[in-house]
Amino acid sequence: MPSAQTRRQLLARSARVTAGGAAAAGAALLAPALAQAQTGSEADRLHRLLSLELLVLYCYEHVLSSTVLSPQARPAIAPLLAHEHAHVSAIGARLRALGGSPPAPPVSLAAANRDLIHRNVSERLGELQGSGDALRLLLAIEQVATGAYFVALTTLSDPQLIRLGAQIMASEAQHQAVIGELLDHGNGAQAAPYGLIQGSQ
Repeated sequence: MPSAQTRRQLLARSARVTAGGAAAAGAALLAPALAQAQTGSEADRLHRLLSLELLVLYCYEHVLSSTVLSPQARPAIAPLLAHEHAHVSAIGARLRALGGSPPAPPVSLAAANRDLIHRNVSERLGELQGSGDALRLLLAIEQVATGAYFVALTTLSDPQLIRLGAQIMASEAQHQAVIGELLDHGNGAQAAPYGLIQGSQ
């Protein structure tokens, strides 16, 4: 089994690989996110991840408590809420073990929407005009979360945190596939998550 250092090196190298062989361009796009993630302690990184997870959880809870999802979409989306609760619980436990204090969740739609704007998600809670809008919002925030874990995995040093981050990142990618398939009406090939991830925290 490769060491934690080797895994981090492999992840960092993968960030420089792009579909057309444009490795330099991919690295340049990812560099600011990596530079941000490399500052601060592991507790700081977990704090940022937990803040994002709380936003993701808030989005799922809002969408599922509304009537915006279609009868076809709701049964597929509802189980994902429990996954997000598990992510929040797991990251929160590790953050507290490191002596960190968990961030507060969004306290209102306005606060959540400000966070969505900050993370370049175009859809707004409270303004969703149907199941398609809701699914696009959830897909966008899942993509943000997957990218955030990708960046975190290039900087974490604790093997247990690396394992946890990889597990949650895989879960978020699975969520993307579920949501993408709903948006693409069962087209699994179109629903598969993009394989060359970039992101920020």
